[in-house]
Amino acid sequence: MTDGTPGVLRVLAERAGVIDRCYDAFGSLMVAPDAALKAALAALGWPAEDEAQAARSLAALEAAPWAEALPPCVIHRLGDTPAVLTVPVVTTGDSFGPGRWSLTPEEGAQALPATGTFDPQSLTVEESGPEGKTRRRLDLGLDLPMGYHRLRVEGLAPTALETVLIVAPRRCWLPEGWEDREGPRLWGVATQVHGLRSLNDWGMGDFDSLAVLARLTGRQGGDLLGVSPLHALFPARPLHASPYSPNSRLFLNPLYISIPSVPEYDLSPELAAFTNDLGALQQPELIDLAAVAEGKWSALAILHRRFVAQHLGRRTPRGQAFTAFLKEGGEHLEKFAIFQTLSEHFKERGWSWRDWPAEFHDPAAPAVAAFAGEQAARVLFHQWCQFEADRQLALVAKAAADAGQRVGLYRDLALGSDPTGADCWALRGVMAEGLSVGAPPDPWNAKGQNWGFPPFHPGHLRQAAYQPFARMIRANMREAGALRMDHVLGLMRLFCIPWGMEGREGFYLRMPFEDLLAVLALESHRARCIVVGEDLGTVPDGFRDRMREAAVLSYRLFFFERGHDQALTPPEAYPRLATVAASTHDLPTLAGFWAGRDLAWKNDLDLFPSEQARNAESMDRHNDRPRIRATLAAAGTPLSDPGTFTPPPELVPAVTAWLARTPSLILMLQIEDVLEMPEQANMPGTIDQHPNWRRRIPLAVEALEVDGRLGRLACILASHGRGAAAKR
Repeated sequence: MTDGTPGVLRVLAERAGVIDRCYDAFGSLMVAPDAALKAALAALGWPAEDEAQAARSLAALEAAPWAEALPPCVIHRLGDTPAVLTVPVVTTGDSFGPGRWSLTPEEGAQALPATGTFDPQSLTVEESGPEGKTRRRLDLGLDLPMGYHRLRVEGLAPTALETVLIVAPRRCWLPEGWEDREGPRLWGVATQVHGLRSLNDWGMGDFDSLAVLARLTGRQGGDLLGVSPLHALFPARPLHASPYSPNSRLFLNPLYISIPSVPEYDLSPELAAFTNDLGALQQPELIDLAAVAEGKWSALAILHRRFVAQHLGRRTPRGQAFTAFLKEGGEHLEKFAIFQTLSEHFKERGWSWRDWPAEFHDPAAPAVAAFAGEQAARVLFHQWCQFEADRQLALVAKAAADAGQRVGLYRDLALGSDPTGADCWALRGVMAEGLSVGAPPDPWNAKGQNWGFPPFHPGHLRQAAYQPFARMIRANMREAGALRMDHVLGLMRLFCIPWGMEGREGFYLRMPFEDLLAVLALESHRARCIVVGEDLGTVPDGFRDRMREAAVLSYRLFFFERGHDQALTPPEAYPRLATVAASTHDLPTLAGFWAGRDLAWKNDLDLFPSEQARNAESMDRHNDRPRIRATLAAAGTPLSDPGTFTPPPELVPAVTAWLARTPSLILMLQIEDVLEMPEQANMPGTIDQHPNWRRRIPLAVEALEVDGRLGRLACILASHGRGAAAKR
């Protein structure tokens, strides 16, 4: 439009929640091209290939709210005004009354079923709409407890309608007094589970090695054990190892099962042959993903057969526990196990469920049910793997609690699931297919990032009463005292890139922020689980303030906390409601940062968008070393100078002491920093060019106490009011 007025395409995009322009981390304006907006709108169900079609979609979009006589869900925050629960309804000139409603509280809720009557045309009017429609307020006059309750309403339409009433607290859960600056100041160890090494592992870290680390951390005064996402990966694709691009976020990775700790192990002499090959698998610096997966899946199959012979269908404690687990998991566990079995069956066709015959694309299809019946034994095997993984995870949580940890497991939730995996197969109706989530260019990834997985469709998620989101949160708070949400900014907006387009052609998609926060708070209280939001990157104005109001801890890193002059933020300026750390899995370790290992990798792998960008980042690092050295020296922890690129031996203790002085609630030590490892776990922007998610720590967890480095850091933390001294 020559007068600057946005055309119908961009008006439609804005109304549909597509933000067509934004500033990247460098301050450059990014405007999504028309082609990207058309792709976005098609994925959201509002086609706009030409102006006429866009106009029709805009009219339909604006009419949609008036087509809902009763919304699919209603969210009520405890403490809201008015205090009584109200439901918005849409009435027409033709009254279908008399109106009647009936409420069924969630199972286990401290509330009784209730009923009531109303005259649709006498309800309080809130808004007038098209075609004689009116939005009115139905006051239930109920004081309901937290939970998901069902409301059935008659009299608004020819047939009865139902909605879900979601009653949620205003904030996420925090123990009383922990928000106060004078409250506890906790610390813990964060690790990549696969990278742990133990005396009895089968070539990668497992739940047993995690339990050893939990006990050691607790003895040293730590209160948390942070773990990389425990999400299920792909049995038929062992090289797809990223826990942040999982098969499913609802279930666990069975490769974390400790084979010797499965109860049937001692009764399975067939496994003796496997132990002869363990030495070669245990020693390398990098995990042999294919060999480890082959060995562990074969061993699990043997152990499952032994379980079936001893316990299936019998009234043994283990058999009854499995029966209860199947009942609790229900259709979602069954669907996942069927997907695993289908993936194995069709692996020669390709890695994606889209490569399967079309009759298997729908989980509810008759062909899927018939296949599940034919392959019932293998489906049961995958259900059993989840049962045993869940049992061993519970033992890790118990080890942490027994060692005196006040929080225990600090789990990690990935932002999305791989588009070829079980979640996207089972949840096609609530995913925005055709879009991939990513990130705009920033100083650490100047080309931007495309993470490949689709976002939740905001409208379809609401239609599902946010239950897919709630199930995901609930699954990842299981056995956890804290949950870190990767890229928590995605609760408000997600940077999306249409399939086949470049990062700079992306846009932000608005999400139902307040609704998702309400569900998160509800699940947090139910699990008594602290929530930490990884809020790095391009943070919208006001976002961190809203997170603080919701009692979601911020995530602050030593590398990133700077003033406008690049000076390090002083410890006392860090917020109380925060988790602080030196680095994270996607960033260089302290030793790697000092030595420039990440810059060397990025140069070798051509990850810099230009020579100018490479030189600028190298100069920033050149300036950072003396800046960090001077800052730490002024704080009373000077560093020696073994050479420009050689990390000073005091670097990790000095940075730990610096972070220990912050008032922030939680401080996390990366195991890679504790052991002064130079290489990071993951290099963003790479898949197989860098050994992502394959590195192992250099010594067994059983030797960490004798090694002494964790103990020395624990003493530093205790001297600053964290850990064992603070507990006493």
